[in-house]
Amino acid sequence: MTKRVAWAWAGLALGIAGTVSGVSGASADCLRRVYNRSNLVLVARQDGGPPATLLPGRSLPMRLSRPGQIDITGYCGMPGAGAGPVVQRTFDYEAVLDRCFVRFGGDLFVPQLGRGFIGLQETAPFTVNNPRQGDIVLGPAVGSACPVPGPAVLSRRG
Repeated sequence: MTKRVAWAWAGLALGIAGTVSGVSGASADCLRRVYNRSNLVLVARQDGGPPATLLPGRSLPMRLSRPGQIDITGYCGMPGAGAGPVVQRTFDYEAVLDRCFVRFGGDLFVPQLGRGFIGLQETAPFTVNNPRQGDIVLGPAVGSACPVPGPAVLSRRG
């Protein structure tokens, strides 16, 4: 074996070793958002961690780095003010390699059509995986769940 062939084999071995070590350390680590487009106050909790309060018209970034759960609860006013939750949902998410998405739907026809094609799991009033895979949106239609205070009585006498 010549010196040139030995160097070629060594380079090939190092290239393969570098590829294997690079693939084994891969993680998803996607930055996704929870959007609150309603008049509710949301409390979001990722994987049982500390809660984060999300006011109307705001969004909250969440880092998805492994499979887990996001718990979202919606209140008509500030949480703990006596009123119970109006909306409460738990979403499972996947974060594998370069894909981050919220799981929903049944396992029927998953290989042929993809998950969530047949709506066996309802996500309403939330919209998931829109505008990007892994995003969760609470739309403005939920605002009717809160009681609207009666019309204010105006008086010039004070």
